[in-house]
Amino acid sequence: MNGVGLCATFSRQGDWAFDYALSLARSHKTKLNVFQFLESPYTMRRDVVFVDAAKTKTAPVTPDLIAQKDKELRMGFDDRLGDYTDVGFRLCEGVDEVELRKCFRRGDYEVLVIGYIEKGASFGGTTTIEEFCEKFHGPVVLVGPETPSTFYLNKLAIDRITELNIPEDKWHPINGSK
Repeated sequence: MNGVGLCATFSRQGDWAFDYALSLARSHKTKLNVFQFLESPYTMRRDVVFVDAAKTKTAPVTPDLIAQKDKELRMGFDDRLGDYTDVGFRLCEGVDEVELRKCFRRGDYEVLVIGYIEKGASFGGTTTIEEFCEKFHGPVVLVGPETPSTFYLNKLAIDRITELNIPEDKWHPINGSK
């Protein structure tokens, strides 16, 4: 495996996804690439983004804001990484689906891990998390939503189940993946 991608979501399920992604990267001795998306109140425009967790305050995207958010991203995971140093961080300003596909095609990761907040959750403002996973051209593992040991896999992840270190009784297909 040549890299694990993590779509950072700052939630309980996001923490579970981080733990799993780090464990997977460690076991395969590969890079962990952490992606965070600046969220905007607008579907397609990203020149104004939310700057607080409650999503009540917005600000225009500036180089200073990007530097601040990038630092927050790195510091948010620093303690949890421990001695693991093969980690890349990417603060993404574009649309989630497009950016993740671009990084996958470029070879930044082979499997994408995402915290599964809830069934039918919006993803990237244009689709649901399940629809995104079904259409994605690479393996996707959703962690949660109920427990840290519950995993939902798209078809391409199911095809690589032995590499994913997930016990047989802990995973389920996403929306009918076989």
